Amino acid sequence: MDKNVLSIFSGTDVEGITALIRQMEQSPFDYLKLEGDGVKIVIGKNGVTDISETAAPVPAAPAAAVAEARPPAVAEPSRPAQPQPVEPAPASAPAPASAIAEQPGVFIIKAPSYGMFYAQSEPNAPPYVSVGSQVSVGDTVGLLEIMKTYNAVISEVDGEVIAVHVKNEEVLEPDQPMISVKLK
Repeated sequence: MDKNVLSIFSGTDVEGITALIRQMEQSPFDYLKLEGDGVKIVIGKNGVTDISETAAPVPAAPAAAVAEARPPAVAEPSRPAQPQPVEPAPASAPAPASAIAEQPGVFIIKAPSYGMFYAQSEPNAPPYVSVGSQVSVGDTVGLLEIMKTYNAVISEVDGEVIAVHVKNEEVLEPDQPMISVKLK
């Protein structure tokens, strides 16, 4: 393979790719793939290097995208891509949003917007809440990171946490169920 893969592009093309990279770093998206005339350009950040064609669309992740922008695949063509470690799915994966039904006497705290969920204030700290925790109106139940800004997700009710539907560092969509609270 040619050491300078960018040699196939004109100066104008490289400027356009550079502009795309800058815009990608500022955008809420993690991934961009362009294909045409036998050329494929993939720009990814936050560890995203490819998305399977058969996979469900990945929601935009503004917080993760800007918080840790990584050089896109095009920026270092001479270095082969490093395989990303794949972690096995936990034995009890969170239920899909469609499987979480409203129940009488149970309030579901939902994500207010897109963002990355953090269950604790910092690594190795205990989670804000877990199953069995008592919460009151105004208690922080997690953090939602949006473009390097951490917003507290607060409980709107008093009660006991009976289920946590999301994992730490999971990218959330607006109105995605996060935590079920049995009302007092």
